[in-house]
Amino acid sequence: MSPIVSTESRIREAVASGEFERAQELWNTYVVQLQEELQRGAFSSRQLEEVRRLMDWCRGVALCTRLHAQDRLNSLLVAAEYGNPPSSPARRIVQVSV
Repeated sequence: MSPIVSTESRIREAVASGEFERAQELWNTYVVQLQEELQRGAFSSRQLEEVRRLMDWCRGVALCTRLHAQDRLNSLLVAAEYGNPPSSPARRIVQVSV
């Protein structure tokens, strides 16, 4: 497994687990690896597409995480407004956990 593939999977793991600081550090490492490949002339259009897909995936997961946190915050604010403690989340047909 190449260092870039390894870094890509580590970025996905960090983002999926909500470890965004770690993901940022891994992205920084990833960029250095990509720059080295560019300088060697070993960077292909296929790799550029893989980078784009990884960026899109990370963005999507981060947005979902943010929306989930916003939903929890809104529930707390409504509960505080009415003086009720937040209840457990209602049973939903579809539930996404990030």
